[in-house]
Amino acid sequence: MPRQLLLPGFPEGASRIGDRLSVLRKENQVTYFVWGDNYFSHAAGDDASFHLAIAVLMANGHVRACDLKKPPLCIAHRSLMNWAKQLRERGGNSFFRPARRGGAPVMTPAKVAQCEELLSAGAGIGEVARRAGLKESTLRKALQRNAVRRAPKGAVVATDGGSTKSDRSRADAAAASGMGTACTRAEERVAAALGLAGSAAARFEPCRDVALGGLLAGLPALCANGLLSGLGKYLALPRGFYSCLHILLVLGFMALGRIRRPEGLRHVPPGELGKVVGLDRVPEVRTLRAKVTAMAEAGNPEAWMKELARTWMENEPGEAGYLYVDGHVRVYFGHAAHLPRRYVSRERLCLRGTTDYWVNDALGRPFFVVSKAVTDGLGDTLLRDIVPELLASVPGQPSEAHLDADPLLHRFVTVFDREGATHCLLAALWEKRVGALTYRKNVTDTWPNGEFAETEVAVPGGGSTRMRLAHSLTRSGWPVR
Repeated sequence: MPRQLLLPGFPEGASRIGDRLSVLRKENQVTYFVWGDNYFSHAAGDDASFHLAIAVLMANGHVRACDLKKPPLCIAHRSLMNWAKQLRERGGNSFFRPARRGGAPVMTPAKVAQCEELLSAGAGIGEVARRAGLKESTLRKALQRNAVRRAPKGAVVATDGGSTKSDRSRADAAAASGMGTACTRAEERVAAALGLAGSAAARFEPCRDVALGGLLAGLPALCANGLLSGLGKYLALPRGFYSCLHILLVLGFMALGRIRRPEGLRHVPPGELGKVVGLDRVPEVRTLRAKVTAMAEAGNPEAWMKELARTWMENEPGEAGYLYVDGHVRVYFGHAAHLPRRYVSRERLCLRGTTDYWVNDALGRPFFVVSKAVTDGLGDTLLRDIVPELLASVPGQPSEAHLDADPLLHRFVTVFDREGATHCLLAALWEKRVGALTYRKNVTDTWPNGEFAETEVAVPGGGSTRMRLAHSLTRSGWPVR
């Protein structure tokens, strides 16, 4: 019958781990007992000796990894496997060797600047890595962690001097703890808020890799179309950091950048777009909406729109003789207003919204728009709002003497869809000597093919094309070919 020659005993105060091991922490000393024998000890806080002791105990079968993962030690399983592997492959001395230090950094500031310059010039990643003396994988990893930045499409890239996008991002983030993201011109903002200074001056600084910087190329076109013609005449704002000039520039750049609503600015770095305007940042959504509302209430945007329409027509009178009128429903998704429902063809539903009637030239460029929350249709809007404005704006209209001499002479021609194809509307327009082009509703009779002839037709903007056309005159509802 087997006898137990050694009675298992554990010292008082020791923490038992598994069936054989216990650990005693006393007087800055850690001692490991296997059964009742003192197996190993080391100073408290000696991590290298601790790792070696655990690895040796597991290698000799005195303790299992599943017991070490439990209290009181709670060692991660991955760490236990790494220590055991280190003891097995490199020996116990490896726990006391100094840790290997990495070599000199590969991506030095000079290398980063060289890579960013080559990438901005359009070179590929492989070519940049080869010319910079780097591994392609090293450069790709640097791009992934944004250690090396690539200029986005449409960015304005400077080749000498100027802050980089990384520098501006750090400065914008540092300013966020004070007045807000990218509010780096804090003194001017405080002075404007206290009424001690007027609007901020547009100040452009040397910058590299500016997102949306290409929008500046469209600024001459915006100015040529009269974007700034209403400043001081039809638009005004009280004293503040942002002036009417800043708000109009932001709205103009939003249109060029396909940002349809102010909420779209939340997806654009405010500091980057601010550099394009000449400020530290663009206004946030709430501020921009408040400024636009104040400009509309304090100024006269309707008169400005009429003046712009007349200016555009006078600049190109040849395109103002035929005016295309079309209505579009702008669906309203809010709850503040109770708007009537109207049919939306693209949704095939009746939805709440307003109807915008656009008046365009022969090339499709808009002259002005009339918005109606409550409307009786295209005919009513034409006679009440659109035609009176056109009579006062369209250049080159014949005089009254010429109209009396030629009963078929018209002032100009309006083109619209079949919504306005009614006899009463056409008659009302002709009373003002305004021509109309439209097409009939519910057409059932077709014209013979023999009446169509190939005709050369002039195209707006120059040139011509050939089309098969037929024409007829209508009197008292009866067609006369």
